[in-house]
Amino acid sequence: MFLPASDLRPRDAYALLTSALVPRPIAWVGSRSAAGVDNLAPFSYFMGVGSDPPALAVSVARLRGGARKDTAANITETGVFSVSMVSATFGAAMVETSLGHAPEVDEFAVAGVPKAGCVAVEAPRPASSAVCFECRLLAAVPVGTVELFIGQIIGFHLDPAVLVPGASPPLVDPLRLDPLARLGGVDYARLGPLLSLPPRAGGPTR
Repeated sequence: MFLPASDLRPRDAYALLTSALVPRPIAWVGSRSAAGVDNLAPFSYFMGVGSDPPALAVSVARLRGGARKDTAANITETGVFSVSMVSATFGAAMVETSLGHAPEVDEFAVAGVPKAGCVAVEAPRPASSAVCFECRLLAAVPVGTVELFIGQIIGFHLDPAVLVPGASPPLVDPLRLDPLARLGGVDYARLGPLLSLPPRAGGPTR
């Protein structure tokens, strides 16, 4: 079947996309308002952008009525943020931080997530997250009802417990990280058996 995108209401397009674009890693974004209120929120429209400079992108939708979410407002005000990978052990806390808390509420406190400060930027981060990227805003691109925030990664926080032993430079072992992946609706997934697919000998390389 072919389904024209114009035939779908925005919420139906969202439901279809989130059921098809799976699994999605979750960016647990730490930010701080200009008034000093810390915020922690998850976003699964999230991806790596490049490695020179290292950069990532997070898509933040506007609220009904067009108001900005606290994350978008904070990043715009301060120009910095943190992105942590969500391991499965933090699933319940991550869901709690996704709720619509008021701007003056610190989601770290509400969800019981121990907080740490970043090193190179003025933003908070979950103290126990195994992988965290400290980011400086490169660009904010409006795309309809969302804003795409592109951040240059200024530094990495890495828990040695999730690294590949002996790897230099450091590499994250996905099984040790045990990342939570977003599916559609209220469903999430964890990694199953890994599948290695090396290219054929003598074939073209990317």
